[in-house]
Amino acid sequence: MATSLRMGHITVTALDDGVSHLPPLFYPGLDFEAHPGLLEADRTYHIPARCFLVQGDGFTVLVDAGIGPQNIHFPAELAAAAGLDPAPEFIAAGGALPEALAAVGVAPQDVTTVFLTHLHADHVGWAAPGGKPFFPGAEVVYGAADWDALIATAPQEDPARIVMEGARKAGVLRPVDAAVVEIAPGVVAHHTPGHTPGHYVVRVTGGDQEVYLTGDAVHHPLQLDSTAISFLTDVDPEHTLRTRQELLARIAGRTDAAVGTAHFPGRGFQRVRVEGAGRTWADV
Repeated sequence: MATSLRMGHITVTALDDGVSHLPPLFYPGLDFEAHPGLLEADRTYHIPARCFLVQGDGFTVLVDAGIGPQNIHFPAELAAAAGLDPAPEFIAAGGALPEALAAVGVAPQDVTTVFLTHLHADHVGWAAPGGKPFFPGAEVVYGAADWDALIATAPQEDPARIVMEGARKAGVLRPVDAAVVEIAPGVVAHHTPGHTPGHYVVRVTGGDQEVYLTGDAVHHPLQLDSTAISFLTDVDPEHTLRTRQELLARIAGRTDAAVGTAHFPGRGFQRVRVEGAGRTWADV
């Protein structure tokens, strides 16, 4: 299973920052009884918080910034709604990204751009943990429509708000709202609203290959063929479904296009293989 792809002059590497423990109610339409192997002993589905390092000539881009150096306690009201007694101590636990970057020879000061596919807490954590930018030379780019929807209206103690307000005060933020945004040569973001208003998917092109970094446009492997499964925090589930279907149709059956997903457990880069009337994931 490839965790790094070399495409011409560009290298894309998958890096995990931590893990979230989500109860089944986060996946409306998914019959967990029909897939009993999905749940762990604590009766939650464990998903990684994955970031992607994109390195090319003169640039180092980090796509998404994980949970950050924190453990987020499992909310009591969510545990009650999910029927978890006891619930896991934490709903999300991060902190692994700096070590993962160091393992591939990248220091915080090497990162030139942090691109956030959207502004949920498990995607922004290392942008400015505790309100202080972690990547001292990096511009933090995000979809402008997410600010009012997810940050300005969030409680003061909300982890994503703390991070993003800190980045704003430090003057490192650049909001974008165009349909297509060039991040670096060969690295382009496409506005794909639905999961959030300002959600973007990142397409990296190098040599004769492409890789799509999907953020939360695709949240579970079973969404490949099922149109019934959504995600609890999809702002507009129908729009998210259209976005996902268009994206998967674009890359299905192509041997020159790979996918990098934020939350597939134990998976690196994959292709979408067409088999008869259906589709399957295939490791790159």
